[in-house]
Amino acid sequence: MIPPLDLLDILEIESRLKKRFEEDAIVSLKDLPLPECLKDLTQIAKRVAKAIQQKKKIVIVGDYDVDGIVSCAILYEFFKKLCYPVKIEIPNRFVDGYGLSLSVISRLNCEMIITVDNGINAIEAAQICKEKGIELIITDHHTPQENLPEALICNPKLSDDFPEPEICGACVAWYLCAALKDEMKIRVSMVEFLDLLALAIVSDVMPLRGINRVLLKKGLEVLHQSQRVSLIQLKGHFSKYNLDTQLIGYYIAPLLNCAGRMENALLAYNFLVASNFMESKKYLKRLLDLNSKRKSLQNTIYEEAKTMFLAQEDYQNLPFILVFDEKWHEGIIGIIAARLSENFLKPSIVLTLKDGILKGSMRSLSVDCMQVLKANRDCLMAFGGHTGAAGLSLKLEKLENFKNRLMKFQYEQTPLTREIYFKGVLGRLSLDLVNVELFKRIQKFEPFGAGNALPKFYTEALIVYVHCFGAGHSNVKLQENNSECNALVFYEDLRKNIGQKIGCIYSLQWDKYNHNVILNIESYEFL
Repeated sequence: MIPPLDLLDILEIESRLKKRFEEDAIVSLKDLPLPECLKDLTQIAKRVAKAIQQKKKIVIVGDYDVDGIVSCAILYEFFKKLCYPVKIEIPNRFVDGYGLSLSVISRLNCEMIITVDNGINAIEAAQICKEKGIELIITDHHTPQENLPEALICNPKLSDDFPEPEICGACVAWYLCAALKDEMKIRVSMVEFLDLLALAIVSDVMPLRGINRVLLKKGLEVLHQSQRVSLIQLKGHFSKYNLDTQLIGYYIAPLLNCAGRMENALLAYNFLVASNFMESKKYLKRLLDLNSKRKSLQNTIYEEAKTMFLAQEDYQNLPFILVFDEKWHEGIIGIIAARLSENFLKPSIVLTLKDGILKGSMRSLSVDCMQVLKANRDCLMAFGGHTGAAGLSLKLEKLENFKNRLMKFQYEQTPLTREIYFKGVLGRLSLDLVNVELFKRIQKFEPFGAGNALPKFYTEALIVYVHCFGAGHSNVKLQENNSECNALVFYEDLRKNIGQKIGCIYSLQWDKYNHNVILNIESYEFL
């Protein structure tokens, strides 16, 4: 049953998009809150400046996702401008686990550690640093638990005077550089780091309102003009695509993430900061090879996990998906959990076994992951993350109890019905209104992403022509009354469906080759 949808014209579309930002107080760079609005950041800047003055050994400890890698790259590039050497340390997912672990600290020879995109729950690690005489500074954006590490901490979720608690770790790192710039009274343009920051804002799915929207919008402008060797390489490799949030989210972020998932995140970091063209090209080739392996492995594990879930008795009525296989690749299970959650509209936990300990990822469209894990903390060894995504570990003997608790757990859930597929659909749009003028008007409200969804529309039309390309994709011509539009349908061969009528949800996309607007069909059904 299709929910009631208004018939739209161009003016109504513009009006609805404008309403998204009516309450935004931060609409330009000059409106951004100052670094001192982040709790303890000024004090942290003073401590780091003093360490620089005293020529102390400083190590930056990041994370193995894009946000953590970019955080490290921003700080490295900033310290490079200061002509002050810092060591970058990114934990290996398979050896060190997440964040500032004991194994990471044990190999560091330094007097100060600055964490980026991690550390808010590193209580034991903070104690070890104290015993070793290492000054620990934590910059993070993840959800704090009740007990905090003994260290200087900057986290937007602990900063009452900061207007946006949901910024990424790289944004906190960017603000740290701004605070250092002010403290040391040096001339550095903070805008020139926004090309890197744009990658993190998109990949960490930050809500694109206020601070995030302003920084990303400017960051995309800087990215278009960027002369960083790595970004020139990426722009060249993906030249057939438009350089926007969709390209970052669907192609660039997974490519950079695959290093930490499959091997070592330092590969992606070294690629981002490489200044030599040939060296950068070598790193990119390695990333592309790893990403190809990741895709193949991901598809295999997903099919196994899906089959395992569907084999459970009364699986339709289970409130959670929880699947486990000791052979599954630890670096892939987060993606698998996300796909299961999206496809079955249930919170999903995927577990694998390493050294006798279950390690897993949780994803959800409708349930607060941290609420669930906090309520079951007595079953777990460790956990941490966000509302929609979290990591966890537990002993194998606790698995059955944990699973039973989940199946009985009473949680607040946003109703997920068939209408989820119409979430973000502005209304019905006749094909005769799809043109370049409409596309340009919609572009004024970019960048699109979380919190500012790419506008989607609904149309019922006839399939009059199909041409297949690539891995079973369809280039379709749709006809509604006397109007025709070209459309793309991925992973579907619709040649047998010529002459059938479909109802489809789509967004508008620019075709760089034919210089025209096409429909990117997200979902459809035959009518």
